[in-house]
Amino acid sequence: MRALFVWFILSGFCVQTHAQEDALKLLESPVVKMMINGALDKNEWSDARELTLKKDGDHEVRVLIKYNREHLCVAFTNLTNSDGINHNAEVLIGTKIKDTSWNANCYWFHSSYSNCSAVGLYYFWEDCTSEPVGWAANTFPFSNGNNNMEFRISFSKLNINPAKGLQIRMAFKISNPLEEQAYWPENASIADPSTWATVAF
Repeated sequence: MRALFVWFILSGFCVQTHAQEDALKLLESPVVKMMINGALDKNEWSDARELTLKKDGDHEVRVLIKYNREHLCVAFTNLTNSDGINHNAEVLIGTKIKDTSWNANCYWFHSSYSNCSAVGLYYFWEDCTSEPVGWAANTFPFSNGNNNMEFRISFSKLNINPAKGLQIRMAFKISNPLEEQAYWPENASIADPSTWATVAF
């Protein structure tokens, strides 16, 4: 019986440790004035975490993510493929990791020819503007040879404080006019927040 109790305790510890290892850990960045223009200045992004969202032959889309005390910053790179087709970029955020369905803790941010966002639902095209409140992203058409999108989302918009140890859920999505889509994490679904990755501050 004692051996069973010890095994139970150790099993719980292993599960907890595994869950912590699965979280994408972010480190707080020094405050750098972000120019939301699609030009990925290395002074802005050198300390960001880097993820591969899609690799199709020579076309690879990467995502960069970082934060400071006021903003969560995300960049999508190389959004125009060799055929000249642009990909839209979307950031999905759930501020409560236990939530398994869309609610007031889930946020959708989209950038293409305009910036669109919603709380509690996605693909909401009635709140689209070039100057959204609480966040910003550059839009099509790309200029100066850039084909990247940068997002800057205020934590006040998300109603959270990025305190050490806080965990949220996030996913990144791209799509094109041919309705081809790709996600990070790869098995994520926009409709199911429980499939999004755990991100830890």
